[in-house]
Amino acid sequence: MTAVAWTGARRMPVLRLSAGAVRLIAVAALAGVAAMLAWTALPAVWGWQPTVVTSGSMSPSLHRGDVAVTSAPSAGWAPAVGQVVVVPDPLRPGRTRIHRIAGIDADGMLVTRGDANGSDDSFRTAPADVRGIGRLLVPRVALGSLELREGRPALFVAQGAAVLAALALVLRPARKP
Repeated sequence: MTAVAWTGARRMPVLRLSAGAVRLIAVAALAGVAAMLAWTALPAVWGWQPTVVTSGSMSPSLHRGDVAVTSAPSAGWAPAVGQVVVVPDPLRPGRTRIHRIAGIDADGMLVTRGDANGSDDSFRTAPADVRGIGRLLVPRVALGSLELREGRPALFVAQGAAVLAALALVLRPARKP
């Protein structure tokens, strides 16, 4: 047998970015964060309200950590099958549930169901009790804060660190050649 000399591990090529490119990436990331926050907060100008999706019952349409922006029903609002609505949750007093209208029964009560659920909700809701109608969806923007609230801070800390790092890159004075 012939011995082969071991030359060590092969090195992976390293992507080298200029300071300007890194700064541009950081600005783009911050702009994305700002846009998501604006899409969540700006609708309040029209009286719309953000609602954080806290479960997977509406998957694949709405995911945990998404923000659903809703508006209060107008005076002439007529419920329609397929609309996403926020209704009081009688199983958890003081809380709400965001589900889709699956039907309207003979008494005019709304039958709701989560998209991921195999059956309708066990309760019915009067149209007058609807607190919000889905208008806009901002994906995953609240996932970090939701994880923090549930005692798992890693994602929240990682998101915060990424934003702070991007801010540091953007606000850092440019080096002089």
